[in-house]
Amino acid sequence: MMSMAAAWLVAATAAAFLPASGSHSATEDVKPSAQSFLQKAAEGQQAEIALGQLASERAGDQQVKQFGAQMIEDHRKASAEIQQLASKEGVALPTELTSNHKDKQEQFARLSGRDFDRAYLGYMLRDHRRDVKEFERHIKAIKNPQVQQWAEGTLPLLKQHLRQAQQIASSIGIDTAAR
Repeated sequence: MMSMAAAWLVAATAAAFLPASGSHSATEDVKPSAQSFLQKAAEGQQAEIALGQLASERAGDQQVKQFGAQMIEDHRKASAEIQQLASKEGVALPTELTSNHKDKQEQFARLSGRDFDRAYLGYMLRDHRRDVKEFERHIKAIKNPQVQQWAEGTLPLLKQHLRQAQQIASSIGIDTAAR
């Protein structure tokens, strides 16, 4: 179980809250929130994997490379969990990075070494702070028990990722308070 990473950078659109089928019945009243949450979570998994791959290749510090590899591992696992849950719930998930995530990936791909480390860790700090807040909010709001259980189980890992990013940033001289 793991982080929603970059998922919360993308603002939710009204369409994301509509049932995938376009129809609306009483049984779907609780679905839009869970559906949107799963879709955003899947977007985040894809972004974390892509950015983690860049970190494992382009980072200058070994700790940052290892953190990137950990993000890949944790987010692949979470992605599989989300796909299984979405399948049970009848939710269609995105299969590609969003344009915002592609832009971020391209931006990071132009960096290497210490410049990459600073940009990547700054992004991970902001993103995981936002993810923790969003998960805490959604855990209370989601009516679907399976999605809520997954979110509750994932929140501790998000907090762990945030702590790891803070520790690595501090150890290589990056101010974590401003990020």
